[in-house]
Amino acid sequence: MSKTVSTCICETNQVQNQPQENVFFHTLYRTQADFPNEFLRTARSTSPIQICAVFSTIGPDSLGAMLNIQLNDELTKIVAAAQSQPVLDFDAFSNQVVNVLNIKVCNYVVAKGGTPLKVSMTMSIIEGDTLRIIHIGNTKAVLIRDNKIMALTEEQTVAHRYVQMGAITPDQEKTHPESMNLTQYLGKLPQDGAVIADKKVRLKLKDNDQICLMGLGVAKLMPAQMRNMILVKPQGTENKCRDLVTSAYNYGVKYGLTVIMINVESTFLLPGDAVINSNLATEAGMGKANPQKEEEPYSQFNEPYGDRADDDETTRFGATSEDEEELGRKSKKDKSKKMKADKKKNSDPSTKKDIIGALLTFLICGAVAYGGMYLLFNAKHLFDLFKPKTSETIVNEEHVMYVVTDNTPVYESASLDSAVIATLNRGDLVTFTGEEDTFSKVRFGEGTEGYILSMQLSEDDPTLGETLPEMQDPTPVPQDTAAPAADPAPAADPAPVNDTPAETPAATEAQTEAPTEPVVTEYEPDDALETTAAPAETTEAPAETAAETAAPETQPEAPAET
Repeated sequence: MSKTVSTCICETNQVQNQPQENVFFHTLYRTQADFPNEFLRTARSTSPIQICAVFSTIGPDSLGAMLNIQLNDELTKIVAAAQSQPVLDFDAFSNQVVNVLNIKVCNYVVAKGGTPLKVSMTMSIIEGDTLRIIHIGNTKAVLIRDNKIMALTEEQTVAHRYVQMGAITPDQEKTHPESMNLTQYLGKLPQDGAVIADKKVRLKLKDNDQICLMGLGVAKLMPAQMRNMILVKPQGTENKCRDLVTSAYNYGVKYGLTVIMINVESTFLLPGDAVINSNLATEAGMGKANPQKEEEPYSQFNEPYGDRADDDETTRFGATSEDEEELGRKSKKDKSKKMKADKKKNSDPSTKKDIIGALLTFLICGAVAYGGMYLLFNAKHLFDLFKPKTSETIVNEEHVMYVVTDNTPVYESASLDSAVIATLNRGDLVTFTGEEDTFSKVRFGEGTEGYILSMQLSEDDPTLGETLPEMQDPTPVPQDTAAPAADPAPAADPAPVNDTPAETPAATEAQTEAPTEPVVTEYEPDDALETTAAPAETTEAPAETAAETAAPETQPEAPAET
């Protein structure tokens, strides 16, 4: 929040067919009744949003003057709506101002038969301790800080564009025929393109900063060095405004004599309302111009007007030689006082004690905070450390469990140091009766109780799914293959073969094979005797062999009988 004191002055043009100007000063502006006289107002404000603006209209005098009044009426409504908001949305506000005022100018031009009117506007917005600028056209705004002047705006003309492109020099801009031809202005028709306002300025204000808004006469026609010498003078806002207007008039400027000077007294205040001192307005006209003295430093100038002299932020301007000497003496006194105060502070032992005490306090607070956080996050572990460890027997319901390993020892008590009373093998059944630490209390055999490690017991039988070794058949396997040949003896009987010697070898084979068929069908051994069937089959081969061998022995006897 900033506390400001500001003054505006707007003179009536002394030359016809020149740009008509008006001001918007904390919702105040020059009306038609104020045209014959000088318009002077001073205001003190602590409002959270403070808005001032300068309008300059190129066109017929009467139409331009009335258009400026209508623009101020429209701007008053927009500002009232913005000040009712707790926080100013600058982008939305600036777009609304540019669009609404541009439409207002276009409608006014159409209503007046198409008379061309182009409006320049420079607006300053102080929100808290932040300065924002909305600039369109060729009016001007500067910031004065620490006896240095910073240009906040740049002319939007065709001639200045040529300067930016390097086509002409800043000295040639003054006399260039396009120096008043605006590239951006309020009153652009839709077919001419959108109005592009310069809104890039945003900076933090400091105590004793000053913002100056100027019309065309002070900004363009008045020499820059003359203007800057007045701006850096240590004066009040009202006197500084009067000096600017009077010096420009004495220099020969007869129009565009409009100035708004804002002085920031403080940038840290509670909210308040603006107080308008409208009684400071004067009813007198402009006084007679004072003759210039030869001793004055700005009696003769050949420098061009414009922005060139204002762009150097590091240039320091002085009012007079006496003022310079006085300011120098004051600055030296202030520096010496400051140095003495610093020496006293450095040599004062209480200061060192305060610094050491502050450091110790900080370290102690940090250690306490660290210890508290450590205790908070590790309280459970600390309690567990001091908690006595007791071995409690957990009593559960009795159920059957199995031993999972062979030679599992059974202890007399729940300790590995106790005596082993028995050993159990894998798959042995035990009855679980309780649990104590890592041991399980079990009962086995004929009611014997003992303790086994819990990890050596399981509720599932570990022997399930395991295959048992095959049982060997107790029936002896026959070793002699000739003994079974006695059974098929009828098939090898030679008597029938001798009685029928005329039989062919094929018939003999049929007789020898016939006894084998009842052997296969007669023996259907069960599972226990499967192994004995194989030797019976193997003994058939010798029988067949014997029969076959017998047949050749009877064949030679057949010719003897015939």
